[in-house]
Amino acid sequence: VSNYDIFWYTHNLFFVFYMLLMLHVSGGLLKYQTNLDTHPPGCVNLNRTRSQNISLPEYLSEHFHEPFSGRYSKPEELIQSTSVKICMEEPRFQANFPQTWLWISGPLCLYCAERLYRCIRSNKPVTIISVISHPSDVMEVRMVKENFKARPGQYIILHCPSVSALENHPFTLTMCPTETKATFGVHLKIVGDWTERFRDLLLPPSSQDSEILPFIQSRHYPKLYIDGPFGSPFEESLNYEVSLCVAGGIGVTPFASILNTLLDDWKPYKLRRLYFIWVCRDIQSFRWFADLLCVLYNKFWQENRPDYVNIQLYLSQTDGIQKIIGEKYHALNSRLFIGRPRWKLLFDEVAKCNRGKTVGVFCCGPSSISKTLHKLSNQNNSYGTRFEYNKESFS
Repeated sequence: VSNYDIFWYTHNLFFVFYMLLMLHVSGGLLKYQTNLDTHPPGCVNLNRTRSQNISLPEYLSEHFHEPFSGRYSKPEELIQSTSVKICMEEPRFQANFPQTWLWISGPLCLYCAERLYRCIRSNKPVTIISVISHPSDVMEVRMVKENFKARPGQYIILHCPSVSALENHPFTLTMCPTETKATFGVHLKIVGDWTERFRDLLLPPSSQDSEILPFIQSRHYPKLYIDGPFGSPFEESLNYEVSLCVAGGIGVTPFASILNTLLDDWKPYKLRRLYFIWVCRDIQSFRWFADLLCVLYNKFWQENRPDYVNIQLYLSQTDGIQKIIGEKYHALNSRLFIGRPRWKLLFDEVAKCNRGKTVGVFCCGPSSISKTLHKLSNQNNSYGTRFEYNKESFS
């Protein structure tokens, strides 16, 4: 069970919390006095004082040796002269009318309306266009759905009843629908029982290394429902003039949709320089988006904007390094480095090239990388460059 599952299931206990909250206030523990006119606060109960042999204060004791003798013949005269409040009767209390429902009914109605909207929105299954098996146990699913819109950096929740009727899993969109194409997609790392069963349903064992087109093959795909899209910090990556995007392994998925968006049209966005850093252990992992990176790189060279995207690929293991070297990925050969990035030097280089600007730092990867980037973002530099750190959860 992942941390996200624990987070998700514990939040479903809100119903128990609301019921206990309603029962707590219905007990009438808070009460108010109904006879303040005959039993004002601080009054003296003469009958209780005498019956319980309680001594009166010195300034009152001299007036009560004999009941209303001497100067005072009536209790009213004593009250007017000494400002003493006499209790005419015992206090009576009544429970407050419960008002908690007035405060929780509004948010509860909004929540129920939002859940109903999400249920209606996700009630229609998507149409799977293609399923692609990538190296290092990664599967890509491309699909379409009527009136579905999303922005780069957002994620959706997948629900496949054939795999599990109760489980829902979030996945970042690696391809967003545009005005010219309605296709969107996700990349799934095959880790755990759910993704393994999901892969077995979509990809036959004999075809898990090739693309499957449902319009050509008669294979019947299971029903797949989506909920979303939902926002994430990476939506802001296009709103900075300069962005530094760091990915670790499968953590590249949030940036894939951003790269696809820039490939379609980069001019409407504020972004004018993108530093893309991708760290992987296996060189085959770079093949997930190698074609996209090459096309994007060539696009900006043809438009005379070679400094728009700065791509740096880091391989922590050297086994099989020659497998990616070839004419197809020639543009990436000079962008491939062996070892881990030297983060301090990288930040200094970005700060030096973007003096006095605000750089958005976006990270999706292991916690070790995230902590290092967060620490460096908070440090001052001599170039007047400000780094704003944004993090995406990674599991």
